[in-house]
Amino acid sequence: MNAHDAPTKSHWDSARRHHDLRWLLTTRSQFRFRRTMDRLLSPRRMMATLATVLFVIAYLLYGILVLSQRAPADPQRLLCWLSGGMVLYSIYHAVRCLWSESVVDLEMTSAEQLWLGGSPLQRSSIAVYRVMSVVTATAMKTALLAVVLYGDVEHLELLLLGVFCSILLLDLVRQTMQILASGLKERAKQFAKIAFVCIVTALAVQIISRLIVMTPFASPTLVYLFNTFTAIGETAESGMIQCLAVVWFPSASVAVADSYSPLTLLNLLAVALTLPVAVSLLASADRWAKRQQQLGEQRMLREYMQRKPDQKNSRTSRFTTAHHQPTPMVDSLFAHGSDFAPLLIRQWKSIVRYRGTILFSFLIPTLLCLSPLLAQQVTEQWLFVIGGVALCTMLLAPPALRLDFRRDLSRMQILKSLPVRPLSMVMGQLSLPIAITWGFQFITLTIAAIVVRAGLDQWLLWTAMMAALAVFTFAIENALFLAYPYHVHQQGLAMMIRAKLTFLGKATLIACSIALLAGWALLCGSVFPTSMQMLVFIAGAIATTWSVAVAAILMTTWCWRRFDLSFDLPPQ
Repeated sequence: MNAHDAPTKSHWDSARRHHDLRWLLTTRSQFRFRRTMDRLLSPRRMMATLATVLFVIAYLLYGILVLSQRAPADPQRLLCWLSGGMVLYSIYHAVRCLWSESVVDLEMTSAEQLWLGGSPLQRSSIAVYRVMSVVTATAMKTALLAVVLYGDVEHLELLLLGVFCSILLLDLVRQTMQILASGLKERAKQFAKIAFVCIVTALAVQIISRLIVMTPFASPTLVYLFNTFTAIGETAESGMIQCLAVVWFPSASVAVADSYSPLTLLNLLAVALTLPVAVSLLASADRWAKRQQQLGEQRMLREYMQRKPDQKNSRTSRFTTAHHQPTPMVDSLFAHGSDFAPLLIRQWKSIVRYRGTILFSFLIPTLLCLSPLLAQQVTEQWLFVIGGVALCTMLLAPPALRLDFRRDLSRMQILKSLPVRPLSMVMGQLSLPIAITWGFQFITLTIAAIVVRAGLDQWLLWTAMMAALAVFTFAIENALFLAYPYHVHQQGLAMMIRAKLTFLGKATLIACSIALLAGWALLCGSVFPTSMQMLVFIAGAIATTWSVAVAAILMTTWCWRRFDLSFDLPPQ
């Protein structure tokens, strides 16, 4: 052992260890780049590569030809938007951390947990390594955001530097909050949840109040929608949010600086000091959380050892009996010989476990979809409720119900080895998430139909079509996942482009569906007699949407059948 490796009482490793970690990170990044290029050029992924290239080209052209022609934003407002927006994102991440059941240790992969987590390295060194590993992804996000904002600033290089430091600091704050949440006791965690519920409620009240003030009563729903974004921007500019955004103020000031003034140099110095302090706080939070987790485990062990032997045995016996106790639903499913019955039971247990989170995830969309009922025009109310249900079905339901193939990437080998037919596997994975979405659609559309007094034919048409849309959405989401799988906590440029492409694809699908529906209505009006027009229109629309939904299920089945464990599993 040399002088560099001598053990010390410091929480930080020597410079040599950090140099070795930088070498490891550089080598790993080079290997990942070569591997990514090989996967992009693979014939199995050529469609995804082509879509990505077209998206990047269209994004750059839009930024150069369209966004550059708009009037520049006010620098002071842009400063408040950048700093206040980071605070709003931090609050969102804090809520996610508090309600998250599992926390990945410093977001390390399994290999990193084995080789770095089990190595004689200080936790602070692993935290620094983790921060360095997100630099490339942060730079890519900065480049995409700079395309939108470069027309509002004088110096592009200062914009890039300021936005990069802001996003990196946001990631440090997010990771620190996640670590702190993992070290909280159950009682403290409940208090933190109550506090953040109050914060989110206060933000919602502010946004709604600003929306009411700036929007005349009985305005069209689109005016409410556009003014909502303005209200969010004004909330980000508010004094309280700006007080919380003090740590982002230097980097945001650098981003919007119009010259290299002494104030700009001072802000650069503040940024140079803020990031190391944030890394140090991350390491300190990690040490505190690990200590709290260790104390909690020791306390549980003492409580267990203090129990009487008969209590230990009776507790184990009760647990074993309850675990193996059959239910009528299990018996009935197995009696019919359904090979997807075990999958349904597994899904049901997951839904029961996360029932509170699922209920809350659909409560807010239900209220948002019913908000157009406050308008005056009956037709506008009904159409906007339908549009809200469609958007929530396509955009919010899949992330809220990750109880299908998307959560089972690490269990693909087990699922592939089960004696279950491909179609049964797909039905077993998708049935209950789709059924929950149907419940959300049915409740929302029924309430809206009663309020606006829509006819039975309208209710039947849109309820059946929305049900088919739910089947189509979950089937396509899982088909895309099976074709191009990814890890649950995977981040970076690829995931961001994937999310944007998926969003654009869904928006295009909605637009095409509306156009086809309007064309079908015109065709029915010109071809069929008046007495048959409505019946033919409803039957044709429902039959078409359900045909597309069934085709999507078959496509998902084909993707599962061709899923290759040796090639399609993404690397860590």
